[in-house]
Amino acid sequence: MKSERFDTIVIPDNLSQRVCKGIRQGEKVYMHNKRKKIMMRAATAAAALLVCMGIFASQPALAAKIPVIRNIFKFLQKDYSYQGDLDAVAQKFEEPEGSDSGEMSGDGQTGNSGNGDGTGQNSTDEKGGEVSDSVYTKTVDGITVSISEAYCSVEAIYLSLMITSEEPFQETMTNMEEKPIIYLKGTADYSFMPSGRSEELGYATGGTGTVEGKFIDEYTYAGIYRIDALDIFGNDVELREKYRALDAFDMDYTIEQIIGDRAEPEPLDYRGRTQADLEAMTDEEWQAFMNEITPPDRNQFPNKYENWWFDGPFTFQLHIEMDNDNTQVVTVDEINDTGAGLYQIVKTKFEITVEEKCNEKRAASGVFVVVLDAKGQVLPNGSSSFADTYAINDRDVSKVYVYVCDYTEYMDEIKAYRNDGNFKEILEKKALYEKEIVF
Repeated sequence: MKSERFDTIVIPDNLSQRVCKGIRQGEKVYMHNKRKKIMMRAATAAAALLVCMGIFASQPALAAKIPVIRNIFKFLQKDYSYQGDLDAVAQKFEEPEGSDSGEMSGDGQTGNSGNGDGTGQNSTDEKGGEVSDSVYTKTVDGITVSISEAYCSVEAIYLSLMITSEEPFQETMTNMEEKPIIYLKGTADYSFMPSGRSEELGYATGGTGTVEGKFIDEYTYAGIYRIDALDIFGNDVELREKYRALDAFDMDYTIEQIIGDRAEPEPLDYRGRTQADLEAMTDEEWQAFMNEITPPDRNQFPNKYENWWFDGPFTFQLHIEMDNDNTQVVTVDEINDTGAGLYQIVKTKFEITVEEKCNEKRAASGVFVVVLDAKGQVLPNGSSSFADTYAINDRDVSKVYVYVCDYTEYMDEIKAYRNDGNFKEILEKKALYEKEIVF
């Protein structure tokens, strides 16, 4: 067998694997996690955050007494994927009069937790764990989740959350932006949905289900959770148009699990095999060995080897107001002789979403969409896992330039010029399709 596949392999003292669909096997699992270890390992920024926040302390007793933050958007928005003044347009959730769940007692429980009507009643979940409820703050087995703000556009729902724990959070792996990798797994029911239909929210890394935020201290995490509109209506055009026409709607949202990637995943047991032993294996021997040493439950998500998690349910009934004033939809609906084109582009206050239109042959070959702002600078990709979504980040987007490129050509050639001053000229020469959109 070729030994170069092992040239850069060092028997790792940690690995991280995740299987979201099916079971990843053998070498693919190993190499994926090797890359993830290199790209995502970074130190946490808790100490710096304490200085920035000022109002927090590392002692659990003090941290447990602070009011639930009502300005998480303001705290995080400068470093968020979709930068902008979220705080200025935020819908603030305030507990009803008589419900004091916004402040926590020294034992980490909400000061007047209840069933949503201010009565302060506690209950137990299916597992017998104590559940402490108010309208916007829920506590299950020592884990408290508060939702304090929302912003909704035709493209996404943003929710601000605080998660506190009576015990310190486990050390958590961070991504390339040094943000902790934390997911929410849950379900949501919307009042505009057909009766009985529930949409399960995904938990793909850098897209739907990933919370973006920071640890305030070892007991407290603040984050913004973005629900992509395509998570709600998918390819249902009729439902999409119904959603876009709303002024407000009700949302029943349940967080079933809060999941984090452990900073130090438990390594596989190589049973004394050395790197030389691994290099001597055939491909078949390698895969058989990896299957042999990988516990079956490691292929689950979450799993005890690579993740920490808290079980809910944390259930919220939210009334969401839609921002239609900052929405512009431009429908182009054209394809040129290359088979590539543009159907629609939507601009909201914080993001731009592009829906390309290609014939069957071109779609099979693959395309890559690039959007430049009015000054010809590349707009950064947003965190959507389902659409070509771009963060405005206070750029001048009075007009934008949309380019649809061949996927392979973009990755192999065009992408290398992305940071060059003449990138716009290169796109004009290389793109399959281009369009200037004026808002």
